Order: sequence, then structure tokens, then C-alpha cells
Amino acid sequence: MRSVQDFIRDRAPHVLALLLLLVGSATGIILSRLDSHVFLYFGDAASHIVKARQLIDSQHPGIESIGTVWLPLPHFLLVPFVSIDSLFYSGIAGPALGIPCLVGTAVLLLLIVRRISGSPLIAFVSACLFGLNPNVIYMALTPMNELCLLFFVTLGGYAFLRWREDENDRWLLLCAFAVMLASLCRYEAWILAAFVSLVAAYKGISEWNRIGKRRGVRLLAIALLSVAGILVWFWWNKFEFGDPFQFAPLKYRPAPTDAHNPMRYRQEPVFMTLIRVVLNVFGPVALLALVAGVARVKRVPAERRHMLLLVFFSLPALFMFAGILADSILIDQWWWNWRFVLTFGLILSVAGGMGLSEFFSRVGSRVARGLAVVALLIMPVVQLTVPSVSVATYEDATKIFHGLSKDAAAFGEKLGVIHKEGTIVLLTGSGLGERIMLSSWLPLKDFRVIRCPGGQDILGPIRFGDHYVAIGKVRLPDSREMVDYWLSRRETFLRTYNILFEDDQYILLENKNHH
Repeated sequence: MRSVQDFIRDRAPHVLALLLLLVGSATGIILSRLDSHVFLYFGDAASHIVKARQLIDSQHPGIESIGTVWLPLPHFLLVPFVSIDSLFYSGIAGPALGIPCLVGTAVLLLLIVRRISGSPLIAFVSACLFGLNPNVIYMALTPMNELCLLFFVTLGGYAFLRWREDENDRWLLLCAFAVMLASLCRYEAWILAAFVSLVAAYKGISEWNRIGKRRGVRLLAIALLSVAGILVWFWWNKFEFGDPFQFAPLKYRPAPTDAHNPMRYRQEPVFMTLIRVVLNVFGPVALLALVAGVARVKRVPAERRHMLLLVFFSLPALFMFAGILADSILIDQWWWNWRFVLTFGLILSVAGGMGLSEFFSRVGSRVARGLAVVALLIMPVVQLTVPSVSVATYEDATKIFHGLSKDAAAFGEKLGVIHKEGTIVLLTGSGLGERIMLSSWLPLKDFRVIRCPGGQDILGPIRFGDHYVAIGKVRLPDSREMVDYWLSRRETFLRTYNILFEDDQYILLENKNHH
């Protein structure tokens, strides 16, 4: 144990960064050899990466493609990677951004716990508790938004800790900036932006009365900065769509018979499902360490100064958990979205480090300390070897892909071989169109996607003389009207189009005038 401590003491951030870089890269290589689609198993992963590419490659490139529900920053961060064809079509753009975010998040957690506990070993173990979690690693290999959120939240937490220690407003400025960026990644950061804004505003008003206006104005400006991303998003939705709340549809959770829930998933009692998810993703020993850490903060007067830091890291998870318990956010053992609990890993790592520090202070035996470290870090082995536990995020993504998405990918490959030139109209439904685009390896500017039937010209492909029309026979909510119309009127489109390909899932038509 002592030799490990001596090695880690001065090299911990570098060792951790190298370890996670190697583990993340090796995992990506192994999984991609098993299935070339593995980085894009999530339906949203394909949509996110296509959304990023559409900023530079589409029929209407530019910022007009931003919105409506997804926050825009991860798409902008993906642009340098998706602009390279091989990274975009293979999905490698996902890990190209996600792995650095994973490494950065873990290193920041190490720095946080090291400042709190004073122990490089405890800090290293706490960071590994998050960074080596297979659920987190898999998400880092995808172009989903979670890792960007986790990185910016952790950066904000590190800056918040330094501000609390040093009272240097530059740290609070960095905290507000990081939280503002996080609020443009995922919505659970919005409550964090409000928290930092309130803390800065309260401090600013206090300083205004006690010392002078200059620092008070600076702190109030920092308070405004932390919520600037939210205000910008409201403004963009008002400017682009005419409604500042365009991003916030009222119905997030479909009822069991709703058309938005074609799988008719079985929703267990939400609270019990949430407990099972947390235990599967993080393990019982880590949760015990968290409880011990929180108890230490409440019990030891010198540690109470860290209570606000624990509140900081708990807010995104509490926001998500509240949404889950209110049944407005989907999380189900048998279908999808276990990834929504990953924000809990941040508070678990920080408070768990405090709990481990408490254990080390009470137990002097090196053997007992070593066993405690092994017990904390054994969970990845359990997840990779015990089928009943498994890697939940990977299992969820696999279930999503091996269905309609896999059929869409196969159709996209056929389309890439058949296509010669001209526009391709996709009447395929939400998420499947993006999957087809990626698998075809065709420029996105060749595609025109028709999603929402309301107000659309249902005979548009004929009127505009599009070269190809791809129709998905599976009737999804945003394609049902179009698909029903075209499939019930074959004689109409066969006057203009020939059938190039048809199976149980798709029809591909070619305009007769383009022979």
C-alpha cells in the first residue's frame, strides 16, 4: 500500500489520464471489432451526430439546424470531428470527443477529492470509481450529450471548491462559465445554473453593503453569466421558432397506449426501478461510502464547509431523479434510459472519497484499507462478468439498435450502393432517417427529410421532382400520415416513380425522369 501511495502521490493526474485514455481507447477498439455500429447504438446517438454534421453538410447548412429540444453545445463541439468523413460515418467522432471529456472529468474529480482529503491515493480511487465504471466508459464512446455535461459540471465544481477556499472571484467566474456551458448541454444543469447564480448574487449583495460596489457589481455580473446560456436558449427559440418554450413539449412521458410508445414497455414502480438502477450502475459499496462521506461532513465541524460543494454536485442528479419519480422522464428496467442516472456518479465520487477518508482515519490496518479499495473498485469486474448485473447503458443501447434501427442501417447500406445522383426524400420517421443517412455514406446535402406531416406538401416529392423517395413501412408518429397516403395510393407514385427496392420494412423509388 505504501509503495502504491508513493508512486501515485506526485503522478496521480497523469497516471489517471493515461489509464483512462488507454481503457477508453481499448474498449472502443474491441467493441468496434464486434460491431461497426456500436458507437451509434442509441437512436439519439445517430441523431446527435447527424445534427452536428448538418451544421456544415446539409441542404441548408448553418445554425438554422439548431433546435428544438436538444441543447446545441455538444453539436458544436462535435463539428471538428464530424467534418472528417471517416470519423462521421463510422461514429468514431463520438469517442473522439467523449474520451477526452471522460479523462477531463475524472482528473478534475481527483483534484477535488485530493484537496478535500489530502490523500492522493483516496483521490485516485475516488476518480477511478467514476472513470472506470463501464457504464460511463460506454457513454464516452457515443456522441451523446452526457459526457460533455459531466465534464462541464465537474469543472464548475472544482472552480466552486477553489472559490470557497480562496475567496478569489476568478474561480467563481470560471465556475459560472462552466455551469453556463453545462446548461447548453443538458437540461439537468439548469438547476445548477440557478444555484450558482443565487450564490453569486447573494454574495454580491452582501459585498455591496459591506465593502463596496465594485466587487458587488462583479459578483452580480457573474450571477448573470451562470444563467446566460438559459437566456440565450429562450431567445433562440423565440427568434427561430416564434416561441421561447418551443424546446419544451408538454408530453415527455408516453402512456402505455400512446403512439409515442410503440414498444408498450412495462413500467415497474418507479422508485424501486430507480433503486435497482443505481445499485446496478454504481454498486452497493460505493453507496455505503457516499453515506459515510455525507455523515462525516455533518459530524465533523471542519468538514461542514464542504456541504455546499456536495449540494452543488447533487443538484443535477436530484433534478433528474425528481423527473423520474414524477414519471415525466422514462427509465425502465426492460427498455431504456438507465443512462439518466450517470450524473449521480459525480456526487458519489466526491462524497465517496470523503467516506473512504473517514474509513482510513478510523482503520489503521493496511490489509483492511486494501480490502476497502478493492471492494470499491470491484464493481466493473462484476458488471462485465455477471449477466444479471451487466453494463446497463450498453445493454440499453443494444436493445434499441437491434430492432428498427438495425433494419434502417441495412437499408441505408443498400441505398448507398444504388444511389447515383440527385436528392433522396426520406419518409421514415424519427431517428430512422438519420440512421439511413449514416449507413449510406452519402453526403447529407443529398437528403431531404420529411418528419412532421402537419402543413407539409404531401405530394412534394412529385412536385419537386426528387430523384429518390424512401418510404418506411413502419408507421411512426411523425411519418404515419405520409406513409399511409403513399402506400394507399401506389398508382399515384408509380406514374412518376419506379420501385427499385422493396421489402417488409422499406420501399425505395426512383423518378422515371431521371433514368
